[in-house]
Amino acid sequence: MVGIGGWSFLEEYSESGLPEVKNVFDVLLQVSIVLMVVGAVVFSISFSGCLGALRENTCLLKVYSFLLLVLFLGELVLGTLAFVFPNTLTNWINEGLSQKLVENYRDNANFQNLIDAIQKEFRCCGISDKGYKDWSQNQYFNCSTGNPSSERCAVPYSCCRENADSKTELVNLMCGYGAQDIKSQTVLNEKIYTRGCIEGLMEFVKGNLYLVAGICLGVALVQLFAMYLSRTLLNQITLQRARWT
Repeated sequence: MVGIGGWSFLEEYSESGLPEVKNVFDVLLQVSIVLMVVGAVVFSISFSGCLGALRENTCLLKVYSFLLLVLFLGELVLGTLAFVFPNTLTNWINEGLSQKLVENYRDNANFQNLIDAIQKEFRCCGISDKGYKDWSQNQYFNCSTGNPSSERCAVPYSCCRENADSKTELVNLMCGYGAQDIKSQTVLNEKIYTRGCIEGLMEFVKGNLYLVAGICLGVALVQLFAMYLSRTLLNQITLQRARWT
């Protein structure tokens, strides 16, 4: 992950220079940076646990146990906040993250591929509760009279219900052209998905609630069990050393 993220970062910013970071959204939306950070965290935890157990190093075992505890508490806090304040979380995504994703769609290939994949998977268009109208915030897709873009009043092809030819399977990148100009809601619904991806994601979670809860519980139990094993090994090493002295 660190290698792929680093390669992607160099490919993307070797000519244009370092990305401008103004707030937390600018960091979260840098896919290459997120990959490197997540990869570094996973490597640090795995390295300290593996080498600590292999060499019976109490310092590394303590680091491993501590990092797992921090990770577990972070997940617990985020899960609690999402459960207690669901509207706050939704508004935060609607107002901040969705705008950033839409605005940077054409300026960042990573964003573009990510958003297209999400829209096709969850059959949605746009991010927030405004749905396909989110794309009016993008400089290429907005319907202002002064917009010279050929994609004026369009939406990405991934919003289309049918975006590929049934015979040749070639993707029609222009299938969403003029979608924002369509006045008839019936015609619009036949052409593109109109709901936002947050709504689609929430619908998926509600429809697979037991599966999502089971995965979260399973991950939590694995982390707790790993912490228990590390503390047990640490106590055994300490006890054995005490016998030697």
